[in-house]
Amino acid sequence: MIIGPENVGKTTLLKVLIKQSLLANEAPTQVASGNYPLIELITFDTGDMVKTGLGTLADSKVGLAVFQSPSLQVTRQTLSNMKSQRTNVFDESLRSKYNKLIPKLSEIQKANTDSNECNKSQQSKIDNLHAVLCDFGDQAEYHVTHQPFMSCDSIYVLVFNIAEEINDAIQQRNNSKSDITYYARMHEWLSSVHGCKRLSDGLEGNVRNEITIDGKNYELPIVIVIGSHADKIVANNEKEKNRKIQAAYNKISREFGHKAFSKHLYLSHLAMNGDGNDNSEATQRLRDETRKQLCQIFTTIAEKLPFITNPIPVRWYEIIQILRGEREDKTIKKLLTKTQVKDLIDKHHLSKQGEKLDSLLSYLHSIGQIVYCDKDEILSNWVVSDIDWLIEVFCSLIRISFFKSSHADDWCDYEKIQNTGKISEEYIRHVWSKFNLDDEERKYVLSLMTHYDILCEASELQGKDRIYLIPCLLKTRPKSNALYPSNSTTSKYIYLGFDEKELPYISYNIFYCLISQCLQKRGWNNSRVQLYQNCASFRISPGINLIIDKLSTVIGLQLVYRHRSLQAKTAVELNVKDVIESALRIVLTKWMPNMSHIRIKVSVKCPRCGELVNIEDDLSDDKSLLDCPKCQYVWFSSNQLKFWLDNIAVDASSDNGQDTPMPLTEEDRASTIPKYKISGVGMLEIHKQILRSHYVKIIEECKSSVKPICNHLYSREILTLYLKEIIVCQHTDYEKMEKLLDILPERGNRAFDAFCEVLSTINSPVIEILENAERENEKGTKRKLSNTRKAKSEYQKIVKQCHGIDEAFDYDANWLYELVADRENENLAVSITIQE
Repeated sequence: MIIGPENVGKTTLLKVLIKQSLLANEAPTQVASGNYPLIELITFDTGDMVKTGLGTLADSKVGLAVFQSPSLQVTRQTLSNMKSQRTNVFDESLRSKYNKLIPKLSEIQKANTDSNECNKSQQSKIDNLHAVLCDFGDQAEYHVTHQPFMSCDSIYVLVFNIAEEINDAIQQRNNSKSDITYYARMHEWLSSVHGCKRLSDGLEGNVRNEITIDGKNYELPIVIVIGSHADKIVANNEKEKNRKIQAAYNKISREFGHKAFSKHLYLSHLAMNGDGNDNSEATQRLRDETRKQLCQIFTTIAEKLPFITNPIPVRWYEIIQILRGEREDKTIKKLLTKTQVKDLIDKHHLSKQGEKLDSLLSYLHSIGQIVYCDKDEILSNWVVSDIDWLIEVFCSLIRISFFKSSHADDWCDYEKIQNTGKISEEYIRHVWSKFNLDDEERKYVLSLMTHYDILCEASELQGKDRIYLIPCLLKTRPKSNALYPSNSTTSKYIYLGFDEKELPYISYNIFYCLISQCLQKRGWNNSRVQLYQNCASFRISPGINLIIDKLSTVIGLQLVYRHRSLQAKTAVELNVKDVIESALRIVLTKWMPNMSHIRIKVSVKCPRCGELVNIEDDLSDDKSLLDCPKCQYVWFSSNQLKFWLDNIAVDASSDNGQDTPMPLTEEDRASTIPKYKISGVGMLEIHKQILRSHYVKIIEECKSSVKPICNHLYSREILTLYLKEIIVCQHTDYEKMEKLLDILPERGNRAFDAFCEVLSTINSPVIEILENAERENEKGTKRKLSNTRKAKSEYQKIVKQCHGIDEAFDYDANWLYELVADRENENLAVSITIQE
C-alpha cells in the first residue's frame, strides 16, 4: 500500500514501478470526482518488474497446478479435458487466454521434470512473487475510508518529499502551503500502520509480529520509506546531492527513531526523480535503477513474511476469475449476500466439503478483491464485490460537494453540514440517488460506515428525519464564546495520552472514532452537541458541558459549568474521566488491537513550566500535592484535580439537551465568577482586564507577527515548547494569536511585561494602547495592592477555620488576595474558601 502526505508523488512512484510514462503537472489522485477509479489496484511481478493482470496471474496459477502435482487441490487432467468438463467456468475471453497459455504450460511441465528441479524451484520462489499495489488519495477527508484496507499482512511504502524539510508545511499543488506539516501527516499514517489489525486469512500459519532482515529486527507491518522529488534538490554536483539525500534520511531516523514507529521503518535511502518534463535517457536509467532496488527490497521483505509460504487452494484463483469476469460483465450485483456467493461457487463446482467460506472471503478481502467484514455478526452476511463502487459511495458523503446538484439549496445544506457535521437521512438518500441503492443496500452501507466510525447515528427527534453525524466533514474551529457561555466557570484541563514509546501521536482518525464512541453514550447524543474539526462539546448533564480537545500527543478534557452551584454536584453514574478513558480504550481495542493493552496516562499542566505532569506517578501519597519532575515545582493538587477526582454526574436522561433555566438570586448574581477570574496562577487582574478590553484590536494588529512573538516569549521562558507548539499548530494566524491570548494570562506576572517588550521590539502600534491603558489604571492598581497584606491575613484566618491548618499555599492564595483586597468581592472570597 503506497501511503504518504498529499502531493509527494505516490502515483508517480506507482507509474515508475510499472514503467508507465510520467506526465508533466499531473493532477492529484482523484478519489471523489467520479472520473477515475477511486482505488488503484495493480498486480505487479516483482521478479520481472512489470505490471501483470490478476486474471493472467490466476490463469498461470491454475495452469501450473494442472501440470505440476497431483497433490494439489485441482484434479490432474489435461487442459482440453478441463475445458470440456467445466465449460461453464470461463467465458470466451478467459478461454482464449487459456489457449495462449498452452505453450507456456508445456515449458513449465518440462522445467519441473528437470534434474535441477530444486534449484529452479528456489529461483521460481523469487521470480513468482507478485504484489497488489494499492494507491489511495491522501486528502484528509479520505483518510477515514482507508481503515477497511489496513492490514498487518501488507507492506507499506511511505513516500516523502525529500526536497522539503520534514517540519515544513505541506506544499500543495496550487503552490500554497497546507496547515499540516509533513511531520504531522507522516505521524497520521504511521499511527494507523502501527496499530492496524491483523486480518484473519483463515489459513494455518505463524502469527509472528517480527522478522529479521540483515541482522536487524523489524516489527510487522513494515513501512518502506522512500524519498521523492529528487529532481528538486538544490545541489552543485552529484556528491552534494547524495549527501543531502542521506541527511534527509538521517533526520527521519532521528525524528522517529526513539518512538514506537521506529521498528516498522525500513529506510530505503532511495530518492526518485518524478519530473514529468524530464524523460531523458540518463533520468530513465536512474528510474530503472530505483525500480530495481525497490523491487529487491520488496522481495527481501516478502520472503520473510510469516504467511508467505502458506498454501493457497488453486480453486480460489478460479473463483477470483469468476468474480472478476462476472463483475466486468455486470452479471452479479455489487453487493452480495454470503448465500449468493456460496451459490455462485457451487454453480461452478468449486466448493469443497468441509471448507469454511469465511476463509476464502477473508483471503479475497486481504488481496483487495472484495470487502468482507468478518468481525461483525450482521455485516459478515454481506460481501462487496466491487471495491471501487464502495469507496465511491463512501466518498460521496465524505466529499459531498463533488456530488451536490446545482440547486442553491443543496449548496446551503452542504455549508450547514460542514459547520455542524450533521446530515439527515433524507439528504443521504439524495446524495446516493445516483447509485440506485435499495433499502437493504443503503442500510448495509450505513451500517458499514458506522462500524468503521466514519459516521454515527444521532438521537432520533420525535417527528423528524433521522440524523447522522460525520465528524471528518467538520471544517470549522471553535470560538471561545461558543464553548464558554458568559458567567460560566470551568475546571482545569486534564489530559489523556500514552507513553511516547508506545503511541506518541493522537491521529485525527483516533479522535473522530473517540467522538463517535461518545455520541453513542445515552444522554450525550443530543441537540446541544457542538462538533468542530479539532474539538467537541457535549452536554453531559443539565448545566454541565464537557469539552474534548485534540492536541498532537494528548486528548484534553475540561468541564464547563453554567452555574457555580453545579460544581458541588454528586455522582449518579460514572466519573466523566472514566467514561472518556473507557471510550478511548474501546477505540484502541477496535482499531488498534496491538495497542489495546497500553496504559492511558492522565496528566495536568505544571502551573510554572507548562509541562504535563502524570498524576499517577507524581501525586503524593495523600493526593494533596503534585510534583513536577522537570522544574521541581510542588503545588496543591486540589486546585486542578478537584473536579476530576470527585465523581461528576453523567446524566443518563434524554431531554434532547435542553437545560432547565436556573433563575439566579441576588446573592447568586453577586457571587457568580466571570470566567477570567478563575485561574489559579497568572498575571495581575488589571493586566488581564487590559488584554481582554483590547482583545480584537491586539489580534488584528499582531496576527502577522505571531511567530516572532511566540519565539520571544519562549526565549523569555513565558511559553514552554509544548505551549508554543499548541499555538503555532492552529490553522490561521488569527487563530494562533487568539490561542496565545487565551494562554498568556495564565503564564505568571512576568507575562504582560514580556508581551509588551516584544511588541515594542517589533514596533507594533498595540504597545501604545496597552501602555496608555496601564497608566490609566495605575492609580487604582496601587490602591488595590496596598490592601494585600490585610487580604492575606483574612485569607489565612478563613483557611484555618475551614481546614484547621496553619499554612496557606501561595499558589491558591494569589488570586484570592486580590479578590479580598477588593471590598466589593470580599464575600465572594469567603464563600469560595469555604467550598475549598
